[in-house]
Amino acid sequence: MPTALDQELSFYEAHKGRLLREAEGKFVLVHGEEILGIFESEKEAISHGYHELGNVPFLVKQIVPVEEPLAFHSYLLDF
Repeated sequence: MPTALDQELSFYEAHKGRLLREAEGKFVLVHGEEILGIFESEKEAISHGYHELGNVPFLVKQIVPVEEPLAFHSYLLDF
């Protein structure tokens, strides 16, 4: 079953090589199959996304060669 950002994630992966060469470490804003901008901070990219698109799904991703998984621990789980 497709998720809300499958199209944006596929588009990002297809263009990742170029994005790494041009803007490694920065943040890209993707909606559909379009790059709406490259920003210095995640906050700036998200703000621009809401300003331009409103409250719709869009992708903000840091342009890095390898993504490090985030691990979260919850003390709310009972085990």
